[in-house]
Amino acid sequence: MKKVAGLTAALLLAFTVSHAVDGKKIFEKNQCPICHKETKDAIGPSLKTISEFYKNNPKQLKQFLLGQVDPIIWPDRFNMMKTQMGKFRAMSEEELDALIKFILKH
Repeated sequence: MKKVAGLTAALLLAFTVSHAVDGKKIFEKNQCPICHKETKDAIGPSLKTISEFYKNNPKQLKQFLLGQVDPIIWPDRFNMMKTQMGKFRAMSEEELDALIKFILKH
C-alpha cells in the first residue's frame, strides 16, 4: 500500500510540474514579442523597462493588464495596446500570474 501511495504522489507531482503554466509561452503565444523585446525598447517598452517600473508592485501591473488602472509607462502609446487588452481579461488567474512573473524576472 505504501508503494502505491508513493507512486501516486510521484505521478501527481510529475503531472503538476509538467502542466505548470509557463509565462514565457503565454508571452510568445499572445504575440507580445512583436512590440515588447527583452532588453531593448521598441514599439512598446522592453521587458526590462516594464520590470523596472513594476518590480516593487506586481499588483499594479496586474491591474493595468486587466484594464483597472492607467498605464504608467509610455501612456502616449497606450492606444496601440488597447486592442490587445482583452487577451489578459480572458486569461485564467494562473496564466496571468505566470505571465507577470515572466515579465518581472527581467
